[in-house]
Amino acid sequence: MCCGGIYLDITTNKLIRVFFPIPNILIPVIDQSGNYELCQWGQRESDKNLLKELPITGWTRIESINKIFWTKHKPKNVFIPFKSFFEKDRNDPIYPKNKASEFQLQESESLQGLLIEGAGRKIVYIKTMPMESWIHDRYPVIMK
Repeated sequence: MCCGGIYLDITTNKLIRVFFPIPNILIPVIDQSGNYELCQWGQRESDKNLLKELPITGWTRIESINKIFWTKHKPKNVFIPFKSFFEKDRNDPIYPKNKASEFQLQESESLQGLLIEGAGRKIVYIKTMPMESWIHDRYPVIMK
């Protein structure tokens, strides 16, 4: 389900590694107008009063994005310009320790996200789709 990623910080020109378990981690998004900004990845336990109807996670199933618990927040589709992303190795004997596989994205590829704005904050969820895989049954949606 994409437990982390690497992106190029356009202000410092450095590669940044991010992982979902880090509280309040920021990831880059590009909106439909081409605007770039850093937004909080997912909603956390500490945010429960922020948007009560949204799940405490960093992902959304692509088949659920038209359901009322998402649509009432007027979500926006965004691109997440990761250079690569990580998946925890579910079938590895040491799972759930910190072992993950890295998947490189092509220069023309980005992950798809769903951006929710509320209470003065912007929260992005990575869209996932079903996938038969040796790692997970969900996989991030990749846009070319």
